[in-house]
This record gives sequence, C-alpha cells and structure tokens, in this order.
Amino acid sequence: MKWKNTDAREYYSKYKKVDIKNGQGWFEVYDLPGDIYAICEPQHFQEVNSYLIIGSEKGLLFDTGMGICNIELVVKELYEGELIVVNSHFHFDHIGDNYRFDQVYIFDDSFAKAMASSGFEKSGLGNQLGEDMFLFDYPKGFDPDAFRIPPYKVQLLGDGDIFDLGNRKLTVIHTPGHSNDSIMLLDNENRILFTGDTFYLGALYAHFDCVEFGKSSLSDYYKSMNELKDKITEVDSLYCSHNDFIVDPTKISEAALALESILKNNSKNAIKTKSAHSYLEDASRLKEYQFDGFSIVVCSNFLI
Repeated sequence: MKWKNTDAREYYSKYKKVDIKNGQGWFEVYDLPGDIYAICEPQHFQEVNSYLIIGSEKGLLFDTGMGICNIELVVKELYEGELIVVNSHFHFDHIGDNYRFDQVYIFDDSFAKAMASSGFEKSGLGNQLGEDMFLFDYPKGFDPDAFRIPPYKVQLLGDGDIFDLGNRKLTVIHTPGHSNDSIMLLDNENRILFTGDTFYLGALYAHFDCVEFGKSSLSDYYKSMNELKDKITEVDSLYCSHNDFIVDPTKISEAALALESILKNNSKNAIKTKSAHSYLEDASRLKEYQFDGFSIVVCSNFLI
C-alpha cells in the first residue's frame, strides 16, 4: 500500500520525542506544548493519536487507542496522578484499551452505550487487521484472529460539561457528523482544541451507516463545523487524533466550506475512494472529495 513508507513521517520531526520503556515496539510518545503528551501508533494505517493532558491536580487521557498493545503501561510511565479517561467517540481505534481503566466518559448516545455494553468483535473491523494495514509485522504477542475489545464501564457526559484538572479546564463540545457521539475538548486557558476525528489532515469519514460505526450525517457535520468556527476565534492550535498532531485552526473554516460545497453539489473533485477507507461499506457507493490537506468520504446518496 502507498502509505507503507518505512521512513518516519516528516511531521514527527517537528516534535520532541520522549524515550519510554513501555512502548512495546508499538507506541511512540511526543512531548507537546501545554503539558500534553501525544501517544501515537504509527505502525498501523490509522496512525491514531491519543492525548495525555496534564493538570495540576488530575490528568486526562483523551481516547485509549486501538488496543493492539497496552496503552495503560505507557500512561502510567508518563503520569502517576489521578486520571480521567474520555472518549472522543466510540469507533474501534479510539476505545481499544477502554476496558483497562475503571471508568470511561462517553457521550450519551445509543450507539456508544451499546458498544460499551457489548464490546467490539473482530468481524466488525473489515480489513483493518489485515497485514497490509500494518507497517511491519504484527507486534509480538498480538494475534489478529483472537482480537476483540471487551465491554467497559462508562460515565455519560453531555455538551458543555467541564473537566477540571486543577490549573486547566476542558469543555466538551458536541460535534456530530462523523458519528453522532463525536466530541471535542476545548482548553480555553491554553488556547487548544482537541478535535477527535471531527477534523485532522487526512480522509474525513462521513459515510457510516452500521451498528459498528453508527450513522454519519453530512448535514450534521457541516452544522458542527460551521458553528465551531465562530466558537474558537481564540484557539491557536488544533490537536488532532490522526496523522500530524498540531494543525492550524483555520482548517475548521476550510472544512465547513468544503462540507457546504458537497451538500450543494458544487464540489467537482470527487475520486474513487481507497478500499482502506470503506470499512464495512460498499466502496462502489462511496465518493471522496479532495481539498487542501484533507478529503471527505461520503456515500453517493449523502447520508443526511
């Protein structure tokens, strides 16, 4: 696959890498501005990022990764204080190690609650555990045929809820579109917005319609991004959950305009999407619209 380049991604060179003992040959950690650690999994196609946000009284872990290896060991190496765990949304690459923690905060959504109750079976991953999805061989001790995400205990959260870490407060912003339970966390004091999967530099997914991934909505996605651009005028950085960690907040406005152009059928730059982007959906029913630094994958009938 084209993404399989054994050279480290160029964007990682912008950040300070942290030497860790418990990387398990899988995790890498980077020290970011604002007392934040990015815990990334660059050996899988998803290139997912979880964030450990440090406060004076508590820490907050935003997502728990894929569950391929044990993220709890990494977190304990980096932080010894009281920890809050929050999911950006319920998709498999963000909840994999939820079960290792006593409790996880999730948005009050029927799909998210069902996932917490039942866990996630390998059959719902489509091609995501295929060898082509891994940069190198499977990590030591990992059996793709036996993979599943066990159920986990949750506490429900809602739009506007605040997590107080002592010297910093993180406000929940509900941003449906990619999934109905998608949230961001706004750190006003440090002028940072943690975006989850609602925005990052890469393919943005607005095409899901299944139990495993919930229902995407292109119109909700546009509404979320359009409203967001007016709320974050004092944000300096987006901290994103895939690919490059830190992105310019002007991309929120660009994404809103891009979504609007698709909804109005004004965007003419559609291509056939990659099979890796289809997950459980029929790839022949998908379109991928390309923009500056990101793309948007939708169903041909726009799940609105």
